[in-house]
Amino acid sequence: MKKIISAIVIFFAVFNLFAFPNSQLMNTKVGSIPKDLNESVFTDPKTKLEPLVKSLLNGVSENSMKVRIIHDWICNNIAYDTDMYFSGRVSKQDYVSVLKKKKGVCSGYCSVFNEMCRLAGVESIGISGYSKGFGYSGKLGNQPDHEWNAVKIGNNWKLVDCCWDAGYVEVRTFVKKYSTEWFFLSPEKMLYSHLPEKDEYQFVKEEKLKTKELFVKEPYIPGKFFNYGFELTDIIPDYTTVITGETVYTLKLSKNGVSTSTALLEKSSQREIENALWIDRKGNSFTYYFDVPDKNDYKAVIFAKNNSDLNYNDKYSIAEFESDILPRAQSIIASSPVAGKTISQNDFDLFKNSFTKCQENNCYYYKENLFATKRINAVKNVFKALKIQSGFLEPVLDFEIKAADDYEGFGHVDKYPNVYTGYNSTKNTTLITPKRSKLTAGETYTFEFDSKDYLGMALTFGEDLIPMSKNGTNYKIESEIPADCEQVTIYGSKNGRNYEGLIYYDVETN
Repeated sequence: MKKIISAIVIFFAVFNLFAFPNSQLMNTKVGSIPKDLNESVFTDPKTKLEPLVKSLLNGVSENSMKVRIIHDWICNNIAYDTDMYFSGRVSKQDYVSVLKKKKGVCSGYCSVFNEMCRLAGVESIGISGYSKGFGYSGKLGNQPDHEWNAVKIGNNWKLVDCCWDAGYVEVRTFVKKYSTEWFFLSPEKMLYSHLPEKDEYQFVKEEKLKTKELFVKEPYIPGKFFNYGFELTDIIPDYTTVITGETVYTLKLSKNGVSTSTALLEKSSQREIENALWIDRKGNSFTYYFDVPDKNDYKAVIFAKNNSDLNYNDKYSIAEFESDILPRAQSIIASSPVAGKTISQNDFDLFKNSFTKCQENNCYYYKENLFATKRINAVKNVFKALKIQSGFLEPVLDFEIKAADDYEGFGHVDKYPNVYTGYNSTKNTTLITPKRSKLTAGETYTFEFDSKDYLGMALTFGEDLIPMSKNGTNYKIESEIPADCEQVTIYGSKNGRNYEGLIYYDVETN
């Protein structure tokens, strides 16, 4: 059984993922443009961009779809110009210069988007403002630091950020990673990450206009938080949340098939503090319990994933990739591959060439190409044969958290129980007691759950399952912990026959 906390520990070592999702696919028109036409626009933008746009949008009449295709083409073809960004000297961000270079910063993405929309007959504007993007540390500069776009669809303005949807920057490297996270995100939701310099471009009612002060106070909430179906309640954490004890936040989830978990990270060392956070779920409501052990600065992170998606690391250290992954993959090459166990020489070659080495970051990065079907299938085959985990969760909300002056923290102990993936993927199962990490041998405890997910629940001190009594949706048992017990595990059964691990407690002696 795989514990969800293990996935989080591994996840923090890599932090970014690439996925083979069933949704969020790049529009196929982007990959169907004749190669010579697509390449010609980078040598002669002034005359070739118009025929490119006409080819891209051939047969498309709906403006929202035109915008989506333009967005996807830009994300697929324009890289972020990290050299220009880190030089501090931004120049020539008109659409011609950006296309010739195939690189740009945010203003360059805006220029290309505006010109392509103009050629498509769609009204588009650029918006200058402040953002909680790369390098943001909780304060705004004196000048706007970002640009994005708005398009008029019917009588409404829709927001688009091609720059952020094209990928991300790590250290000084741009990593291509397509998303629709910032495509048509509602103005209210966009305001958790993007604040226009001019109020009129917030596109919200006057009473909902956001000030700089409120923008800084609120946490950074990315588009994927909302895309997963999470909804905010009245009380949300601050960007830096100061607590005086255990603090509780509740979120709603409007979509099914989403798993969630949490982690607490010490800021200075990036070390995860185990068993410091907890989640209770009832239907579409998640209640998160947060606390800190001491006076250090921490980051609380909420993770999520669609259960149907295959999420893999999009980077590996050079040492791991060259000394472990590639040798293991090479060792299972077979002339007659067995599905899920061995791979072909072609699969290996495609897999090896799907990652690019970045010496500066000491990493191999996955080279995204959403139209390279054979290569994508080869990567899947290799990962499956090597039994590399595909169920990683990604961060959808994080905020800094620390103890107030008059609070010392809960101490250097594990505060909450350990959980298996089964518990966090349930929809209506809640631990009532005991909500603690360690139990004491010889002591008597009452174990109690409320669950609509399971037909039966049981605990074990070793091998034998001891059924818990059931009264409606309430499961309960009172038991003394044996002197020789090292771990207490709670199991649940959905069919009355097979059981899956939910929670376990470590046992200590007096």
